[in-house]
Amino acid sequence: MRLLAVLWLSVGLVGCASTGSPQRSEEGLIDARAKISMGRCDTKLVADLRKHPVPELDQQAAYVCLQQGEVKAVEALLEDYQQRHVEPPHPDYSAYLLTLAQYARFEMAAEDDVLRLKEGRKLHAQFADFVRRFPDSDYRTEIAPRLHELLEGMAAAEYRLALTAAEAGDREGGRQRMDYVARYYPHTESGREARAWLERLQEE
Repeated sequence: MRLLAVLWLSVGLVGCASTGSPQRSEEGLIDARAKISMGRCDTKLVADLRKHPVPELDQQAAYVCLQQGEVKAVEALLEDYQQRHVEPPHPDYSAYLLTLAQYARFEMAAEDDVLRLKEGRKLHAQFADFVRRFPDSDYRTEIAPRLHELLEGMAAAEYRLALTAAEAGDREGGRQRMDYVARYYPHTESGREARAWLERLQEE
């Protein structure tokens, strides 16, 4: 329910500007700073920061929310970071936190291989976009190990789907999927297992 509430905020509050009095604005920021310092992430925190543009607080709050697995809150705070703020600081850090949020989505789909592949493709695109947009960012060094984990996870999902197809009687569909794993994930554990599976199939 909390994630659904944050999703509503991410849609409903985009583009909103602060319309309250300076006193109310300061009260909202005081409350936001207090929650960040206590490591709390909730919908009011997101709403307060959407109303009162302070880019540094957006990033600090997004980090807190990410630690709690509140992916939609992270996205609500940072997806339009560069549009809501004028020349905001550290745009690469915001983009990096967004890739981590998508990585969390990928991990949360561990029990659903089809969904895992869907989220994995989105994450792969975000990794590529990050490297293209921020070639000199210090956070690039964090991308490589996560990209390796992503490819291993996607290959494993494809391999399981191939086995499921073959065991369900769709031997040709399973073979095609195994060939895809072996071809496009050659350096992963599942890629090696797919090649071995295909070799056994040829021997039959």
